[in-house]
Amino acid sequence: MPKHIVRLIGLVFVVLAAALIAKWYFPPDSFYRFGHYRADSVPEIAAQEPVFQTPRYCKECHGERHAQWSASNHKTVICEVCHGAAKGHPLNGKLPIPEDTRKLCTLCHEAMPGRPRTQPQVNLAQHSDGQQCVVCHNPHAPKIGAAAATAAGDAVAGEKRAADCAGCHGARGVSPNDTWPNLAGQHAAYLARILAAYKSGDQKDVAMTPLAQALSNTDIQNLAVYYAGQSCRSTARGNGAGDAAAGRALAKNCAACHGETGVSSNPAWPVIAGQKPGYLVNVLKAFRTGLRKDPMMAGVSRGLSDTDIANLAAYYSVQSCQPTKEGKSKP
Repeated sequence: MPKHIVRLIGLVFVVLAAALIAKWYFPPDSFYRFGHYRADSVPEIAAQEPVFQTPRYCKECHGERHAQWSASNHKTVICEVCHGAAKGHPLNGKLPIPEDTRKLCTLCHEAMPGRPRTQPQVNLAQHSDGQQCVVCHNPHAPKIGAAAATAAGDAVAGEKRAADCAGCHGARGVSPNDTWPNLAGQHAAYLARILAAYKSGDQKDVAMTPLAQALSNTDIQNLAVYYAGQSCRSTARGNGAGDAAAGRALAKNCAACHGETGVSSNPAWPVIAGQKPGYLVNVLKAFRTGLRKDPMMAGVSRGLSDTDIANLAAYYSVQSCQPTKEGKSKP
């Protein structure tokens, strides 16, 4: 046999012998006691303090958000996926709130062929015009379920019931008071939703809550259809203290939900074009302070100053609530 073959065979035997010796010498004593792993690792891992604390840990301090999260389609995504590990919180400081939600949300929701069709997906180039996801979506309950809301009532019956509302909102839904909202031409689905919220207590107001609680579900539908059918052309008036030109620049941040000029394309969201400036100022401040509850609006209004709010109110109050065929309000 050639010498080089003998040497090669000898080398193979040396390597095998070294491997057998290493296998006998290096593995710890507990290896393979229960299976193909080190048995002592089980109590070691069990003794480690968890870094993720689970949503149950967050519930005590963040009950409202926990309730929203646990009732939504995001309940399978635990808090720490977005906010980071909660070990040591709150003693070691606040957990981060994601700022670039487009980058975060698209980790799961950017359209791609390999994802199941049941998972909501968006094409970034065609979706939201570059705005952050939280402009339209509450991250704890992202599904905009109210978008499919409808109202099916009797306008004639609604007109009779509206007599009780005329003192504040006018006979045809145009309020005589600058701090009370116009209802004429408002989306029926939005009116039905907000009245139902006042009735159930989800939304509270000193004047509206007791009035809404006296309404039946049929009354709510009838009122919504009646006011939605009234003309809102005479509602626009610019008697606010703000700067409408400055408000127009700010309104770009609101366009995704409320339209370019305050006429929302989604029937579940309110038309704010031609609305009373005093009312708009009050309601934006109520969202900012938390007196009026809406997770989406709370986040949007939190960064607005009193001047910003006055400017937005001035801008929207002079817009026409009548949309054109292109979806923009008439000048």
